[in-house]
Amino acid sequence: MKKRIVSILLIAAMAMTMAVGCGSSKDSGSGDKQEASGEGGGTFIVPINTNTVASLTPYNVYGADDLLIASAPCFDPLFIVTKDETRWYLAESLEATADDRCHYQMKLKDGLTWHDGEAITADDVVYTVNVLLDPANTSDSSESVTYNGKTISAAKVDDLTVDITLQEPFSAFESEFGRIQIIPEHVFGGETTIKDDTENLNKAVGSGPFKLKEYKEGDSIVYERYDDYYRGKASLDQVVIKLMPDESAQEAALQSGEISMMRITNQTKLDKYSADDNYTVYNIPEARLNYMAFNYQSPAMKDLDARKAICLALNVDDIISGAYGSEELAIPAKNFCSPENLYYNDEMEGYKQNIEEAKKLAKKSGLTDKPLHYIYNTARPNMKETAQIVQQQLKEIGVEVELEGLEGSEFFTHLFAAWITGETVEDTSWDMATNGMDQLNSDPATKMTSWRGDLVSNGFYVSDATNELWDKASQALTAEEREQYYKELQVQMNEDYAMYPMANTNYVIAVRKEFKGLDEIKRVPIFEDYLKITME
Repeated sequence: MKKRIVSILLIAAMAMTMAVGCGSSKDSGSGDKQEASGEGGGTFIVPINTNTVASLTPYNVYGADDLLIASAPCFDPLFIVTKDETRWYLAESLEATADDRCHYQMKLKDGLTWHDGEAITADDVVYTVNVLLDPANTSDSSESVTYNGKTISAAKVDDLTVDITLQEPFSAFESEFGRIQIIPEHVFGGETTIKDDTENLNKAVGSGPFKLKEYKEGDSIVYERYDDYYRGKASLDQVVIKLMPDESAQEAALQSGEISMMRITNQTKLDKYSADDNYTVYNIPEARLNYMAFNYQSPAMKDLDARKAICLALNVDDIISGAYGSEELAIPAKNFCSPENLYYNDEMEGYKQNIEEAKKLAKKSGLTDKPLHYIYNTARPNMKETAQIVQQQLKEIGVEVELEGLEGSEFFTHLFAAWITGETVEDTSWDMATNGMDQLNSDPATKMTSWRGDLVSNGFYVSDATNELWDKASQALTAEEREQYYKELQVQMNEDYAMYPMANTNYVIAVRKEFKGLDEIKRVPIFEDYLKITME
């Protein structure tokens, strides 16, 4: 979902969350220094579904998965929080310094260097926060440093220590702040407005296991191993990001050896590559929700009975089998969260099909009087097939649906018309739409702005009870309170019939068999830690 807009918690996960606040670095996962020998070598080539990269330096933390994948070999995060653990990279600890959960202190690891040999220090962290706060770079301050509309501040304590202050508690602070990929202050001369500084942005002076070797615009980004990397040398010699938006071209390139892996989004290809001994198929939970939105500007969708009729008419299991092929590619969604989230409520059930009740509600609400207009994004996999199945299922209750596939930018202009420009724009040209929203494997509050706020409620239905629970959950001071409120919130949004959860997708990839370790970390965007990947 657009960047500004938008199980039960295990005891171990609770302990992890509190450990982040207490500065524990014992559960450091892949963040620990590894004895990677640098031997083995090889070049790993990753295709991304775009033919342009606006910046090689990631000054905007929120971007498409393809752009995050493109920067991952070169720029490390501070740390990564998931429901299972915290993995420490550039940072070694984060401590809450007050009981109000508004004051924290973060320490960097000692001996870190940028790819040009300069030391990585607290100055770089403070500088990066100020770049992310500068609205000139991304039209508004980044969500990684702005929580519930309120900005944070960062101050240097010493060369390795930074104090961070929030204006109010925010449950996803650790998740959001940790994944920041800091950028070097000295390269940009301390100037925080950098979006037009193409020369320095494309130097890509980073902190990761690979450094920039060559950028061929419109073709590829070539990274070579950085031998002074603080966690030890990578095994691979090079990582190449191949700009290749055409899926057919990707498949031909995989089979010829021009690329090393390819994403699979349909059952036919999954079966094909699973049966081929030349490839290994990996299945990684994507922590993404594909859902159907109701346009609350549409008169038809303002009626609770109408939304309920649609939700009761649909069969999510048939949507998964028909649009995706099997639960290897996606599992039925129950609510707005992903099973990979903290605080996921796996006790609750999703909507259950009830055709007779749906027929009554459809007639009562007037849904049977005129066709509904359904839009979908033609650039997203499985969306066309999903729309066609929804069309057929709603026909069973006497509701006609007109389908319209739209190119990405046009689709989002309609979907987010109520708030995309920062003001309410009326758009009643559509009634329903399917969209996908990443969940970032962690705290649901990372997507809080997707489901609450004055502008959002002009486009999607957001009840007063939902807004109240968002505030309670995101500002709760303990993991136990957060769990309670987030579980209640998941139930409340289903009771509102605010949207129809469809699929929690998996990121399935076919990889040439000589490459190993690609699923050592099951997180999307893929390949968080390139030290894990080897070539035999």
